[in-house]
Amino acid sequence: MARFPKGSVKPTSSCPGCLAWGDFRGRLCPACYMFGRGHDTAECTGCRRVQPLKWNYCRLCWCQARLGAKTADGRPAAGAYARERLAAVRSHQLSFVGLDYRRRPAPPLARRRGGQRGAPRKPPPAPAWRPAPGWRQQPLFEQIPRDFGQLDPADADLASPWLAWAKYLAHRFAEAPGWGRNIRIAANRGLAVVLTGHVDGDVIRHTEIFAPLRALDLPVGHVVTVLEEMEIFEDDSEPSFERWLTERLEGLAPGIGSEAERWTRVLRDGGPRSLPRREGTVWLSLNRVRPALLEWSSRYDHLREVTRDDVLAHMKSVDGRHRRDQLVALRSLFTWAKRNGLIFRNPTSRIRVGQYEYGVLQPLVPEQVERSVAAVTTPAARLVLALAAVHAARVAQIATLTLDDVDLGNAG
Repeated sequence: MARFPKGSVKPTSSCPGCLAWGDFRGRLCPACYMFGRGHDTAECTGCRRVQPLKWNYCRLCWCQARLGAKTADGRPAAGAYARERLAAVRSHQLSFVGLDYRRRPAPPLARRRGGQRGAPRKPPPAPAWRPAPGWRQQPLFEQIPRDFGQLDPADADLASPWLAWAKYLAHRFAEAPGWGRNIRIAANRGLAVVLTGHVDGDVIRHTEIFAPLRALDLPVGHVVTVLEEMEIFEDDSEPSFERWLTERLEGLAPGIGSEAERWTRVLRDGGPRSLPRREGTVWLSLNRVRPALLEWSSRYDHLREVTRDDVLAHMKSVDGRHRRDQLVALRSLFTWAKRNGLIFRNPTSRIRVGQYEYGVLQPLVPEQVERSVAAVTTPAARLVLALAAVHAARVAQIATLTLDDVDLGNAG
């Protein structure tokens, strides 16, 4: 394939596939390029050229047959099909790229409310409420989960009163938070799947609908929002914190793992003399003590066997910020264990954490400043550079800056 230097313009030429004349990049026009990717190359039955073929004919013959199967105004002729006219092609009408056949004129657009043109807007669903309870057959087995994966959205019960109520609630949710049109359609399809055959008293569980809805590429969260409003949903999914905690405790000795699990849960949920921490803080705390606990699990079965020398030996293997972070987390673990009577002596006591050494800010050299100025090419980027370099604005301050913050009267 011919290539041209970067920045140069390819001259106008003819496509060797369909012989169309025009401006296009590469050796073939876009239509012939895509046609060649999906068909094998051989000798064309019509023009005898070696080209990619579809049913033994190249794209040029197909364009001519398609043109012959239309009337003068561009509409299909009666009883004329392009495939049936392939054998009758004896000549080819040359054209420009993209104009090998005339497109059918677009039909007039319907007028919307307010004078806008486009497709008529679908009316909102009629107001609906919880269906009145009536006689129902009690289930024979309560513990057998429903298999929503066997239901096709095309077979959904669209006349169900529960589905009508769900669609009305979904419309209200879509109007309030601003769900897009595609989300509303997908949520209604998901509701049709999970509410087919639903009767009063049934409970829809998270583990039953998560995999089937994901397989159909339907939004689970939006469907769950509507089901929770209907008070027919039960969240029986395993929290992500439990899965993460099980993975983090893997490899620890049983005694050390159970004590680390109790300490982690106290950090998250709080206790009689401690406030609950944020989940991110809990993750960092367990991740920081895990290397030391894995090392001690190869020799000990409980935290009470860890000595001061073991803590000092582990601290020698890390340095800098990692030493400070791990020592702070270990002190929290052993302090909690000593308070609850799990150990006799705190091995981290009287081990100094040390003062955190902050880095010294250094001025930029002229070459770095010049590279920064040359890198910004848009007005918005120049404004960000001026705020950060001249006014020392923080990242959060720049990100939350609005036009109302500009004080033109004071030139600030």
